Amino acid sequence: MSKFYRNTNQLFLIIPFSMSTFFIPHISSRSFAQELKDTGHQIEFDQYQVENRSSSPPYEGEERGVIIPSPEAPPDLEQLPQTTETPVARTTATPRRILGNMRFRHEMADLLGERVGPDDSGDVYHAGGLASYYTGPKELFPAKGKFGQLYKFLPIIRWYDPAYYFNSEAFHPGSAVTGEFTNEQCITCHNLENPGIVAQWKQSKHGTPPEGKEIVGCDRCHGKNHEKLVMPSYTLCGECHEKQLKGHREGGRGSHAHAYHLELIDQGCQMEKPAEETTACLACHAIAENRCDGCHTRHRFSAAEARKPTSCGVCHSGPEQYEYEMYMQSYHGMIYQGEGQTWDWTKPLNAKNYVVPTCAYCHMPDGEHNVTRMSTVYTYMGTSLVDRGAYRYKATRDAWINTCKGCHSPRFAKDHLEAMDEAVKLSFTKYREAMVIVTALYTDNLIDPMPSDLAPDSRGHNVFSLSPGKGEMRKYNVSNIERLTYEMLVDIIGGIYKAKSHNAYYSPIYGYWEWAQDRWLLQIKDEATKLKRFAEIEEKLGMKHTAYPFWKHGEYTDMLLGWKRKEWGK
Repeated sequence: MSKFYRNTNQLFLIIPFSMSTFFIPHISSRSFAQELKDTGHQIEFDQYQVENRSSSPPYEGEERGVIIPSPEAPPDLEQLPQTTETPVARTTATPRRILGNMRFRHEMADLLGERVGPDDSGDVYHAGGLASYYTGPKELFPAKGKFGQLYKFLPIIRWYDPAYYFNSEAFHPGSAVTGEFTNEQCITCHNLENPGIVAQWKQSKHGTPPEGKEIVGCDRCHGKNHEKLVMPSYTLCGECHEKQLKGHREGGRGSHAHAYHLELIDQGCQMEKPAEETTACLACHAIAENRCDGCHTRHRFSAAEARKPTSCGVCHSGPEQYEYEMYMQSYHGMIYQGEGQTWDWTKPLNAKNYVVPTCAYCHMPDGEHNVTRMSTVYTYMGTSLVDRGAYRYKATRDAWINTCKGCHSPRFAKDHLEAMDEAVKLSFTKYREAMVIVTALYTDNLIDPMPSDLAPDSRGHNVFSLSPGKGEMRKYNVSNIERLTYEMLVDIIGGIYKAKSHNAYYSPIYGYWEWAQDRWLLQIKDEATKLKRFAEIEEKLGMKHTAYPFWKHGEYTDMLLGWKRKEWGK
């Protein structure tokens, strides 16, 4: 029994995989154009071509600057050309004719007595924007790395990756002020223009150094030429802070040194998001890797500030990184909140100087800047199952226990580690149960919508989003049951791991996670039940269900990389 039309060109190969999951290869070799034709969609196909960010076309014989999806399987990403620095790309999203997705805007405007216009016109659209066009950013920066042709950045990227985007001639914003200036001249002017940063600088060791040390002025960090001012990156800071630089750059996967590359440059977790959405991701990932002032904020660059949990909480908060919340819910966090304002944060991080540990105390002892050195076994935020109690990880766990010895017995620390292990193992049993249900739906062609009914992913594939080994799990433009399964792994299992590792006693069970995981599993089972029932009913009635076109197209969906438009109307 099959609920959905199965393309004869699709091949389903099922290979047993560990943990009761399956490896499911690329399932569609149809061209995008053919898929559009089959759906009967009214929007011209050239709207959905992907803009190339490379200096040369990826496929011979094609127009420079445009990637047209091939009917054949796309090339391996490892073979894609590397991007080079190119001038700022300018684009617009203002439509020149009424396209398929825009007809609804006109119909709503007629119904409500409103006119249709761009959403950046300054007009107020009382229908909540339904009658307006999305205009999009008018200026985008080309990306870099092996995925560079698949996405672009808003201009704010120059502040997140200054060495590449701010300091280079191709992207340097320039300045209306000309000439070369000394530190004293900088202070005179900026004391009037930006008095706050001058006051902060004077409070720092740069502006008021210890006896025998030289002042580190504006010209030392930013240069003297005002037309070609430099935005400092970790490399410039490292010229003086060699030990800290060495520790920071030694960190591999899971460290601050790899955050930006893990997010976009090497792995491409966020490629499928429009440029407008990647901004928030990069604000943490790029700053952590490329700059020092994410923790030591400008212009005081205070070590005391960086030692406080609130500094870490700027990035380590939210659905996929609950470290700050979990710490605050622990006994450690409660004591910090009650007494921390009385502590002397200028003192080194050790048990003699602090009543309870902080984030930096455990992960960056004695000013260590490689945060992975004092971490538990890293498995991408806890979303990969590993027996952390295995002998191969003994040295890592012994280091953890040794850190706890400042205030606790080794047995106490060991028992907590084992409790964390068992909680994580149990959480994965629930996830595996969910995966068995969802993969069975997929192999029976019962997921609504199926991957072939959706816009292609960033690599031009229509693959099952939970398929191991085929890239990142998709969070965008997937079926409801796939999204629930994704959240069950990334958000909930990760939350359980982090709650237990930070000894947040309330959260692992009641607050968020173990009960929440049961709730997510219940929703997955409920969704699977409905899909099976609907299929049985449709079969008895002789109905053939076809996924609705809004799954593949929509004003927002069309911005995702699988259908990335050039300019509206072209």
